[in-house]
Amino acid sequence: MNTLTMTFQTKEGRNYNLRLPKVRTDITNLEVEELMSAIISKNLFFEGDKELVSIESASINREEEIIA
Repeated sequence: MNTLTMTFQTKEGRNYNLRLPKVRTDITNLEVEELMSAIISKNLFFEGDKELVSIESASINREEEIIA
């Protein structure tokens, strides 16, 4: 399973991580950046000091089941 971890910076200067499990294996950097920009511009999650204001980083963690 692939998990996309997106790290944003808040108005108060803290980092906030948002994780999305089961992302496509072929997701592109551009798609991730567009998603993160949309989350910021739509202000979907927080208000005030916790509002997400900028993109910090993103990564995809790939997990494989080794014992089935």
